[in-house]
Amino acid sequence: MLTLNGKRFAENENEFIDSLFHAGGTCVGYARKNKLSIVLLDHNKARVGVINRHGVLCRADKRDGAYWYSYGDIDIIGRYESYIQQVNEGADAIRSL
Repeated sequence: MLTLNGKRFAENENEFIDSLFHAGGTCVGYARKNKLSIVLLDHNKARVGVINRHGVLCRADKRDGAYWYSYGDIDIIGRYESYIQQVNEGADAIRSL
C-alpha cells in the first residue's frame, strides 16, 4: 500500500478490495512498481502519474497517443501543503522498491 498526501494506492486487486470494507480508508487507485519507477493509476487503471527513479512525482496526461509528463498536481492526489512533504513522500516511495 502506498500513501501520497493522505490518499492510498493499492499494489494489487486484493488490497483495493480490502480497503473498501476495512477501516483506514478506501484506495483512490493503484500503484504499479517497476524496476526504476512507480506508475500511479486511477481506479479504472488509467495512468495519472509516475514517481520517477529520482523520487519526483510527475503528472501524466495522454496526448496524441503518448504520455506527457509534467510537474502539475495530480487530481486524485490533490495539492500538497508543502513542497518538502511532496519530495519526502516521493523519495520514501522509491526507497521502498
